[in-house]
Formats: sequence, C-alpha cells, structure tokens
Amino acid sequence: MDWESLFKRYVWDENKTPYLVPVAKLKRRQANSEIMVYSLFLGVLFAVVAVASLSSKAPQGYSPGMGLYAFTVVCAAVCFGVAKSYVAALYLSATPLAGLAYVLLYGFGSERELLDTVIVATVLVLLLRYSLRIVSVARAYPELPEGPDDDTPRRRLFK
Repeated sequence: MDWESLFKRYVWDENKTPYLVPVAKLKRRQANSEIMVYSLFLGVLFAVVAVASLSSKAPQGYSPGMGLYAFTVVCAAVCFGVAKSYVAALYLSATPLAGLAYVLLYGFGSERELLDTVIVATVLVLLLRYSLRIVSVARAYPELPEGPDDDTPRRRLFK
C-alpha cells in the first residue's frame, strides 16, 4: 500500500488543499478550492450559531442580535464563495474577533471549564491568523493565473 499517495490524495494535495502554497504562487483553481472550504466552514458554523442564538437555552440566552450577526456572516460566506468578493473576505476576516469578544464576555468565569475556553480561544486566534491569508487570496484573486486543467491521469482515462 502506497501511504504517501494516499496522504497526498486525501490530506495534502497542492491543487485541492493548497494551504501552505504562498499566495503569490497560487493558481485560480487552487484559490477556488481554498475559498470554497473557508466559506463552507464559516457558513455552516455561523448558520448553527444563528439558529442556536434564538434559543433561550443558549449560554447567553435569547439573543436576536447575535442571530442577526451570524446570519450576515452566512450571507457574506455565500457572497465570498460565489463571487470571490474582497469586501466579503474583509467582513469574514472579522468573525474570529467577534468570537474572541464572545469568549471574553461569556467564556471566562462561566460554568465551562477553563481549559475548554482556552482551547476555543486558541482556535479563534489561529482562525484569525488564517483570515489574513484569505484576505490576501481575495485581494490577489483577479490577477491569479489560470492553472492547467487538473484531475491528473484519472480524467484522461475516461475522456
């Protein structure tokens, strides 16, 4: 069994998971994959937040303001995923800051364990760092070169 090819196929593929490729070397197809995964991740996460914030059993209680903000993030994720809008990328890049504000307001001193709060805050800081890359990708997207047609030899067999 060829473990290296399985790893590249499912975990690290320069075309489908180009997270370590510098923005200056990205092709449009790579950027499309990265933008789609980022938009899908934030869209699903904040759709859950939007629905949960309307429940009175949420940690902060019934919060239509938080639900509205989460809904705008879902809309921005759709705009960014479809149109590759730089403005939508800027708006999405602020979501980790909103998450950190939430952790500072409701996380410390709550019934949640301190370790859980620290882990959530660490993930949010890492997402904030990654958001800077996404903004760079969105800024460079119009000038990115078209890459060669992907999907390697598999596709050529079936043509």
